[in-house]
Amino acid sequence: MSDHAIQQRFAFCESGTCGWTIRLRSFTGDQWYSISLDDKTCDCLGFTRERGCEHLNALGIHRLRPFSPTTRPTFSQALSGLVKSIRIRKVEDAVYWLVYLDRFKEPQYRFRTARRLLIGSAEDGHSVAVMEEVARNFSKLCKPHCELIEWVTEAVKICKLPNWWHPDSGGPDYIYHSLLGQRAWWYKTRDHNVETLQKQIQKAIDEKDRTNILGAVGRFADVKPPFGATKQAELLLRQAERVRHSLAARLCKVHLSAKSALSGDNNFLCQAAWMMTGGKSPVAEKIELVTAEECHDLLNKAKDNWRNPQPIPRWCCDGVHCAGDDPRFMGMLPEMYTVCKAFEHYGRVDPTDEWLPEFQCYDGLMIEKEDKTE
Repeated sequence: MSDHAIQQRFAFCESGTCGWTIRLRSFTGDQWYSISLDDKTCDCLGFTRERGCEHLNALGIHRLRPFSPTTRPTFSQALSGLVKSIRIRKVEDAVYWLVYLDRFKEPQYRFRTARRLLIGSAEDGHSVAVMEEVARNFSKLCKPHCELIEWVTEAVKICKLPNWWHPDSGGPDYIYHSLLGQRAWWYKTRDHNVETLQKQIQKAIDEKDRTNILGAVGRFADVKPPFGATKQAELLLRQAERVRHSLAARLCKVHLSAKSALSGDNNFLCQAAWMMTGGKSPVAEKIELVTAEECHDLLNKAKDNWRNPQPIPRWCCDGVHCAGDDPRFMGMLPEMYTVCKAFEHYGRVDPTDEWLPEFQCYDGLMIEKEDKTE
């Protein structure tokens, strides 16, 4: 069966209206597993009803959490609203959620909000200049006494430039090769140890192999003994200096400047790896002026809107990072590339648009066939 036909069946069966299954090859051996698209089940040993399994995740099938939208969501839901709003460049919505998040005054909540702004500069942007600016302000953004307008300024700064789903950022290439790299390394039988990854990273840089390097950097999270993000940044910085790639070196240094906050994040590092293997972002050096007036206007409008709050939109809550049931905009690669395809089709990214079967991408996965069950 063609990839396009599989995509059509997958989207159709997600609504629970048929009984189609596909066969997906194991990532660790020669076994093939049957996956029911409508029941969201897999016959591998690792599958559970509560958590699903790695094969379902690879197909973008998630066990979503129960969700009732309210006007006073949890901190995690509101933070997800901020992330999703920045992701699809709804800056007014982003400021709206910052006003709500500002009510959580405990240090841990202040830190989490500031950290998401820092991560968002890289996870949802391709301007190295913006990332550097947000990183410089990060210690201030974490403080309990940080003014709300400071948070708003950083969110606006990020949203001023196109995100990875827009061709003007160079991002669709980055997301696609990240997705292919992830899947290629799932199927690689070689030892996934630190030495292997280091060798493959240098080889990929020399050969300009974006798929291989992005897959290898992503595998660091699973190696034993652990090879943390700080060590990864130091490794990639040495490689950037070896090949004299100034933008990649700057990205590594941004990560190292906030290494405690970014100990579990690799967005800056993946972009550095992508650039060292030929990835290009036309907006890498761009940063737009953000005025106090526009930030205050956005803030005043958001405060006015909170006088008559509406339930949090479903598109803000993906069901994986917080309770919710709309995974379209979560920061996992299958969904991220789907957003790129949605923009390619509609010329915009808007939650009201229908997600079509052809937006799904199964490149790099070993899918054998599908069977219809009565």
